Amino acid sequence: MKAPKHTSSDTKAAESTIGGAPSLDNQAERLLEQRLYERVLNSYTNHLEKRKRRIRMWRSAAIWIGAVMLTGGGIWSSVSLRNKVTNEKSVVQVFSSMNSTKRICLVDSTIVILRPHSTLQIGADYNRVDRHVMLEGNAFFEVKKSKEKPFIVRSKHLETTVLGTRFSVNSPTDGGEHSVFLEEGKVSIRIDDEQHFLAPNERIVYHEAIKKWEINKLSDVNLNMQTGALTLDGVDFATLRRCLADYYGISLIHLSGKATQVRYKITLKPQTPITDIAALIGTISARRTVINGQTIIIK
Repeated sequence: MKAPKHTSSDTKAAESTIGGAPSLDNQAERLLEQRLYERVLNSYTNHLEKRKRRIRMWRSAAIWIGAVMLTGGGIWSSVSLRNKVTNEKSVVQVFSSMNSTKRICLVDSTIVILRPHSTLQIGADYNRVDRHVMLEGNAFFEVKKSKEKPFIVRSKHLETTVLGTRFSVNSPTDGGEHSVFLEEGKVSIRIDDEQHFLAPNERIVYHEAIKKWEINKLSDVNLNMQTGALTLDGVDFATLRRCLADYYGISLIHLSGKATQVRYKITLKPQTPITDIAALIGTISARRTVINGQTIIIK
């Protein structure tokens, strides 16, 4: 039997069928190219995302560093800083907790000791045109002298203006007695459009309840700017009571006249708890003391 013959048309058809099918090598090359393209695209996308994250991180760091530089970086303990807008003016607020004291060095080398549970508000443009701060609570100031830029502390009822001096301001948020005590230099106090001047060791008190003010003379009172320690060198009871109110927000009440007949020589640190203060007063006065909130009662 003869083998079947293949015609030329059958051969061409077979060649056409084989040639029309894509080869395996071409498919592999295209698949490899596609995978390489996807890798390059993913790598570029990841690079862009990392770059965006770095930019956001550096922007946040720049804002934080700028806020710290405004206060000179010399802050004791932990300080909360936040930017906000008040009357379209950027400010930085420094807070002190209930049991901590903050030491702040402003850009002009003015030193502020912020007492517990107080807030100091500083303009972002501080010392460029003026030197104004806002205070809620209690703070001590040692102001760098500048005739061109008076230092002004605004509080609820008082506006204190100085050129360079050492003084403290007490402006409680819950009312009571608002006061300024001058240790060194000269200050101008404005109360309800009336201007008053203090000499060293004088204290002006504004009684919010009766809307009256008075000026008292204090002596033998010293505040250590490095440690924040308050030293009273043989002061009378009235001076002790005023200093506790100004520096610690503590009220002092006596139920016995004997407590007013002794002199008090005592040194208090910013972190001294009220229990230790009451114990010291009790030892010096030889009387029993009782604590009621932020009030020490001498019996």
